Amino acid sequence: MASRGWLIKISGWTEPTPIRLFAAAESDQRAALVAVQNATSAAPKERVETVGPLSQETVLKLALEQGQVLELSSCPAASKGR
Repeated sequence: MASRGWLIKISGWTEPTPIRLFAAAESDQRAALVAVQNATSAAPKERVETVGPLSQETVLKLALEQGQVLELSSCPAASKGR
């Protein structure tokens, strides 16, 4: 299990778009961004940025394993994956 993770936000560059939030079970900030990018193919069309770190407890409660990404802005059961 990942010791911690990152909260990642995807939004539009210039025009308003719905903000999407993701939990990424990666201890390294860049690895978390890459994991979300790989799961969503958002960049470069959309801005992908870290919001802040997630504690080990939060990552465990979300049942995420190292490298997994979970979209928090939609139905969690349908979004869990790599």
